[in-house]
Amino acid sequence: MLQAGERPVPAPKAGEILIKVAAAGVNRPDVLQRMGNYPVPPDASDLPGLEVAGEVVSLGANVRTIKLGDQVCALVHGGGYAEYCVAPEITALPVRRAGRRRGGVAAGDLLHRLGNVYERAKLAPGESLLVQGGSSESA
Repeated sequence: MLQAGERPVPAPKAGEILIKVAAAGVNRPDVLQRMGNYPVPPDASDLPGLEVAGEVVSLGANVRTIKLGDQVCALVHGGGYAEYCVAPEITALPVRRAGRRRGGVAAGDLLHRLGNVYERAKLAPGESLLVQGGSSESA
């Protein structure tokens, strides 16, 4: 069961950004984590939430492409269900209009999946891919 609570606002480390979360996605690992069937990696936040969208409110050292005030979506290493969440700069993408932040969460997930297609499945130029369903497998 999810419960509201108070925690300190996280501080971004080098190469990370701090996002004031406006929308968060819910995906299979989040559900499994809540069921106690998905152990949190040792270096990840114990809070669920792997996809967020919102406004960048702080920058860690060496952040180059993201600016304060940018609207972004990002894949995160947990903590997305919080009011503020850190994200690696490399996983953040711009969201052109604030009204599209919810779609930005889905776009982040889509890019993650496409990365798997090219990196893990080794899809090459000229090959095709059929995505037959957009849902997760059953428990």
